[in-house]
Amino acid sequence: MLGVDVEQGIELLATLTGLLSVWLARRAHVGLYPIGLVSTVLLVGISYRQALYAHAGINFWYSMMGLYGWWRWSTTRSEGRIGRATAKAWWVAVILMLTAWLVFTYVPVFLGLNPLKFLDVLSSSIAVGAMYLMSARHTEHWLLWILANALFTYLFFAAGHPLIAVQYLVFILLAIWGWRSWLLKE
Repeated sequence: MLGVDVEQGIELLATLTGLLSVWLARRAHVGLYPIGLVSTVLLVGISYRQALYAHAGINFWYSMMGLYGWWRWSTTRSEGRIGRATAKAWWVAVILMLTAWLVFTYVPVFLGLNPLKFLDVLSSSIAVGAMYLMSARHTEHWLLWILANALFTYLFFAAGHPLIAVQYLVFILLAIWGWRSWLLKE
């Protein structure tokens, strides 16, 4: 396949669809969800093989929230406007992040597996809240993405996947751009 093995091809497809998905999110375009599903499903497998189990779990979460967000963005009109997160939305996001932290920290140990890497747990827990706020069209989700993506960048460079790490660096730039774009749409 033109000098690219299957694993590299999967990594490239996950990267390209992930970048396109975030670019579409910046534009608040519903197409971010079906494109993003391709990336997240592929990243479940890549992360699992690298023993980044929380990241695999978070990509599974992204896939489920992607289906929910796709449905919500496709079926809502007035409720679908971009805006600031309410106190209730923040409470839900914080509860989801804490729940993710507990699940990623204690479930592997309960199952007799090795504990997950601290940064894998932290970054993935932050991303749980970011995805929830994004599905509800709250501008602040971009700030959580910036933080989570900075941690993901380090994780994937350390795991020997520079292409995915560079993707997360680009995600940081797109998140800054997206945050500014969404502020103007509020």
